[in-house]
Amino acid sequence: MQTNEEAAVPAVGSMVLDRRRDRVGEVMDATPSWVYLRAFGGGREWVTALEDVEPVGVAERLRARVAEVNAERRRQP
Repeated sequence: MQTNEEAAVPAVGSMVLDRRRDRVGEVMDATPSWVYLRAFGGGREWVTALEDVEPVGVAERLRARVAEVNAERRRQP
């Protein structure tokens, strides 16, 4: 596990994986200790420690997009 000094602060708008919750989110804000994330389909923001996030790969990015599209389709009449 990385320490705060070793972990890079992710850019606002980037996609990251919150390993603690196994959720992909968009970075809304970040500090040297905390990252504020929101699901791509919207919803409540959550906060996680900087050392618990990592950049997402192609598979995680696709999984997040598919979940967003599926959630939107369920909301439509």
